[in-house]
Amino acid sequence: MSDVMVLAIVSVVVTGIGAPGITAFSGRMETRRSHRLAVQKECRDVLDFAAEQLTRSQLVTAYCISLWSRGIMDGDDEAIEYLKRRNHANEMARTAYGRLRVRFGPTAPVTRHYDDAVECMRRLTDVLRGYRAGDTYGAWEQQAGAESAELTAAGNKFLTAAKKALSAQR
Repeated sequence: MSDVMVLAIVSVVVTGIGAPGITAFSGRMETRRSHRLAVQKECRDVLDFAAEQLTRSQLVTAYCISLWSRGIMDGDDEAIEYLKRRNHANEMARTAYGRLRVRFGPTAPVTRHYDDAVECMRRLTDVLRGYRAGDTYGAWEQQAGAESAELTAAGNKFLTAAKKALSAQR
């Protein structure tokens, strides 16, 4: 077989079989990469949303406690506004928990730790409900402090688990 014949056969094979195969392979690799990056971004967005809602709930609750400890109760416009904000923040934290369950599964550490934090928020809200109902400041101050500390610890565990979840996806 002559060199010209070999060159003709090789060029037909490369252009007819090799090039489309290489194009298909590189397209598939790019699709996988795009999908992986989209999933990572979605996970990061869900974790950011959850952390934001948890922080917002803690800040608004702390401000409500500050108002109540100064004697500004539910009849005041500012207290009413911040109580609404606190309720909304707690509801958004529960929404974030649902999104975490969907994205990471109910048994994932990040989901379990966030659930613990949401449960701590609920217990803190129950403690504060007693004060709003007329209990004295001293009756709930220590219990609210303990629940707040537990909520902070649960939030820190969630953030640690979130960092691990993000690093595991890379």
